[in-house]
Amino acid sequence: MAVQSGNRLALAVLIALAAGSASLVYILMRPFLQPIFFAIVLAIAFQPAFQRISAWIKPRVLASLSATLLLLALVLAPLGMLGVTIVHEARSSYAQLAQQSAQEGGWSTWLGRVADGPVQWIASRTGVPAPDVKSIAESRAKSWSEALVRWGGSVLGDLTSTIGNGMLCLFVLFFLFLEGDAIRRGIVRWLPLPHGRTEELLGSITQSIVANVYGIAAVGSAQGVLTGLGFLFTGLPAPVMWGALAALASLVPLVGPALIWAPGALVLLTHGAWGKALFLALWGLLAVGMADNVLRPWILSGKTEMNTLVVFFALMGGMQAFGFIGLFAGPVIFSVGVQVFRILREEYLDESTADEPAAEASQAGEA
Repeated sequence: MAVQSGNRLALAVLIALAAGSASLVYILMRPFLQPIFFAIVLAIAFQPAFQRISAWIKPRVLASLSATLLLLALVLAPLGMLGVTIVHEARSSYAQLAQQSAQEGGWSTWLGRVADGPVQWIASRTGVPAPDVKSIAESRAKSWSEALVRWGGSVLGDLTSTIGNGMLCLFVLFFLFLEGDAIRRGIVRWLPLPHGRTEELLGSITQSIVANVYGIAAVGSAQGVLTGLGFLFTGLPAPVMWGALAALASLVPLVGPALIWAPGALVLLTHGAWGKALFLALWGLLAVGMADNVLRPWILSGKTEMNTLVVFFALMGGMQAFGFIGLFAGPVIFSVGVQVFRILREEYLDESTADEPAAEASQAGEA
């Protein structure tokens, strides 16, 4: 009995030490969780490419370095070209607006004239006097501009941190490529589950990450291109810039690229281009909006057991809990939860229900 009590005490002490160590490790790693998680997402999503590179380049260190540099080039090169195009279009659009406003008496006069049409339309439909509508719009615009300035200041203030996190992400990504197989074997060895069940969990996580990454990339690219084409067809300026912003806006649930094409349709409406405004609105609702409904289910089909409603709550809940990283963490958490409950049912509930008829048959035979 003394030996058993000593074993229990030792086990309790070990559990307490393990819990304390895990808490301290979490405190140490908490500032770096986002870049580490993004590195894991990228390593899993680009694992097929790394396998091909490692088949061509035999030293695994060189293959890992090549894959990391290739991924960096694939991300930075298009972003750099897109950034140059956006800056050029933004400058030309600003110059065009500045020239037009100067011809009409300055920015304030021009903006007042542009806003006069929508203000009169809202006033006629709501019965609210036009000066009151204009006053409300000005106060809202002021609050939005102040919020935008604060957001821009925070982005510039966090620029150094963002660059540092990006470098850390690449550093971790290199080692994930290099030691990926050993890490996977360690997870299988340390998890107290049957080998097959651990592989199922890891496979579910992999499929969820791959489907989510490629789904976000495909939907964002398609909606950005379609929005840019809508601006090009209707003669609105800077279609590449607004298309790129629409691709980013596709990450926002519910509204998405409507944040871009709806104001564009409103601008056309204020200039009296009713046909173009109607075309852009229908283009946004049908072509741009349906791209999400067509592409995402097609990419996710067969790769995850979550339906559209569950995916929606996974994305919304993930962003609410973890910020931008929740776009990837939310679906992974849901997918792992589904697999854990499925394994629990198959390992224990199904076995217990299968044992009941056998026990009944045995009792009947004894009788």
